Amino acid sequence: MKQLSKMMLAAVASVCVAVPAFAWDFSASGSATARMNMTSTTTKTGADANSAGSGFSSEGGGLTLSSSNTDGAKSVSLSYSLDWDGNLDETITVSGSNKVGDWTASGSVSYNPQTLGCYATDNGTAASTAATACAGGQTGEDTTAVTVTDGTMTIVLGDAGHLSSQNVSSSTVSGGAISHDGAGEDAGIGAMVDSFHGVSLGYKISDTMSATVAYQASGDSVDLHGTQEALDGETNATHGQSGFGIGFSGTFGPATVGFTQASASTSNSSGVAAYDAQSTSSSTMGLGVKIALGDIKPFISYGTTVASAAVATTKEYTHEGSEVGLVYDLGSDSVVIYLGNSSDQYSTTDKPLTKSGMELGYHTSVGPASLKIGYGTQTKADDDDADVDGYSMSDLEVSMGFSF
Repeated sequence: MKQLSKMMLAAVASVCVAVPAFAWDFSASGSATARMNMTSTTTKTGADANSAGSGFSSEGGGLTLSSSNTDGAKSVSLSYSLDWDGNLDETITVSGSNKVGDWTASGSVSYNPQTLGCYATDNGTAASTAATACAGGQTGEDTTAVTVTDGTMTIVLGDAGHLSSQNVSSSTVSGGAISHDGAGEDAGIGAMVDSFHGVSLGYKISDTMSATVAYQASGDSVDLHGTQEALDGETNATHGQSGFGIGFSGTFGPATVGFTQASASTSNSSGVAAYDAQSTSSSTMGLGVKIALGDIKPFISYGTTVASAAVATTKEYTHEGSEVGLVYDLGSDSVVIYLGNSSDQYSTTDKPLTKSGMELGYHTSVGPASLKIGYGTQTKADDDDADVDGYSMSDLEVSMGFSF
């Protein structure tokens, strides 16, 4: 009997020890934002100013349910999120990592099951009534990447943000900040790069310097270094793309400097000679500098991109922009000053669309809630587009947010 009691106690003790190791931690999070703004916009030269968008508004941020588990060198996390970005986005993501020796591998998979199993029926005449799949659900397999690192060398293979845009700017809640290619990609000032299929090798040169080289090769002919579309009539059925890029980041005294240079081009992959002449080439560069001078932190972001077509020779996209400003810390509060300028040109015969923006903001807190106050202005000029030339906007916004 005593032996049986000892065995039962040992079993209970084993369970008590094992359960924490395999336990999952659960959490839920969300956010809420309410704002007041006073906006005045003049759409072009000679137009009357209007205040559309002024007043009070609010929005609920993303809702996320998450869980994680760690078992020795292995860890995994699961999240379910709902968010509104023009439509309701429903996303399930699982990510994990595992360490063996000096090397750690990590990866993730994410799907949008928004309309899983959903079908719609046409309620017309009997002859036209048909069931069709609802739009909005995920249409293909998730693209992802696998990362392995030993802390000094990092290899990323797959669809990932292999290179940094090097944008280091800070802005406010007002609408004065500008962007590259506002008519298309609407990218931040810096190198016009985003996620793309390829491979990259990052190397930690020292505790203050690191470098990255990346190679892009895929059948996504409308995705040069993750952002630039094809300009010469190429399609995924006829063309593929390849590209190369480098990135560097280093801290020198109070200054942290980042630089990215990337180029890519499309080429005929169909075997049909008629498509040989069609090609788009693109080159992009980004530079970011942040300086820590005690409570004052100035920043500079600069970027330029040129893309051109081989056959449609007048089709050339040129984007250039710069941002300067600073963040001034006042204890837990901060003041933000921002100035930006950009130029976008979409053909060799096109006059550039130029934009200038300014923002001044103050960020603080009211108990557990954040409070942001910002004033911004933006102007546009385009000599051959009368519907844009003379645009001006001013925006005073007060935003209060709470994350829970």
